[in-house]
Amino acid sequence: MIVYREALEEDYIKINDFHNRIYKSNRTIEEFYWEFHNCPVGKSIYIIALDGEKVVGTNCVIPIELINNKQEIILTGKSEDTLVDPDYRGQKIFYNIYEVLFQACEKNGVKVIWGFTSAKKPFKKLGFNIPYDHEQNLLVNKIFKSYSYLVSLNSKNTLFSKFKIFSLCFLSKFKSKLNFEKSIIKEYSLSVNLPITESIDELIHVNLSSEENSFAIYQNSAFQDWRIYSNPNFSKVHTYGFYDSENKLVSLLVFNSHLNGVAYLCQANFDVCLSNKEKSQMIKLVSKKMFSKEIIQIRSWQFSHNVLNTNEKQLFIKANYIHLNRGVGFVWKEIGDFNLNPNDFYLSRIATQGVI
Repeated sequence: MIVYREALEEDYIKINDFHNRIYKSNRTIEEFYWEFHNCPVGKSIYIIALDGEKVVGTNCVIPIELINNKQEIILTGKSEDTLVDPDYRGQKIFYNIYEVLFQACEKNGVKVIWGFTSAKKPFKKLGFNIPYDHEQNLLVNKIFKSYSYLVSLNSKNTLFSKFKIFSLCFLSKFKSKLNFEKSIIKEYSLSVNLPITESIDELIHVNLSSEENSFAIYQNSAFQDWRIYSNPNFSKVHTYGFYDSENKLVSLLVFNSHLNGVAYLCQANFDVCLSNKEKSQMIKLVSKKMFSKEIIQIRSWQFSHNVLNTNEKQLFIKANYIHLNRGVGFVWKEIGDFNLNPNDFYLSRIATQGVI
């Protein structure tokens, strides 16, 4: 008989062992604690399915606070670690775990569960809304190394797919050269690779204020430190902060890079006082600095489901990033009668855990 319950701290090792066995990965217990126990809002609501003492299924929500344009805080949960042992599939473990999770979220005041998945059908059966997919941007520095990396992501690539990937890398490299011809911006001072955890929420709020009903992740200093600077999955963090003459933060771009030379844009925030030209020039400048560190390519997430996200996407296109209109689904489910429109969610890669 399968038993469902909230995980205790003494369950963490066997939960993580289960994850590593199924995924054939090597997530450490320290990484587990960072992601699910040391969250700035409190530890995750983590549900496990047990056959005796054996973990056969997991799912959780990480508590994430959102803030709206009225500066009201909303407690939500980001769905993570959804996994069922292949030997136990067909027993509705996925759905049963979520039913227990829904009850626990309601008990703990979580208003919305959200996340990202390519497995849309089972989430729809649970009543999740999937209003849009994420999109991607790419800027290539090293053509052949970038090509090799991108091809390695899918072992089933056809010869034609490989040709398209190589063409994409070549086109992006060509555009990146254009990108750097006009990447000088002198009106602002630039802080490089110093941790920045203050004033990010202020940058976000000024943008939210321009769009009625908009909201975003509440990126206070505790969240910023946890998500970026204490993240054990990062090989190296690259922080670029632009300041005006009064030493006010007007732009922040943060990347994490891996040993393979691939860098991911974690966040890009701009003050509304900046022109679009200034914003795109800042993107060009920091991209150039990243490439000087032997980064082979920069990847980022983009969205276009609202005005704020569409404007951000256009900034990167203007900075000559290649836009790829494909990605995984964004899932959303309100708990109880709470009413919040997912299309008003100002999103970026900061909404992921930065594991890759």
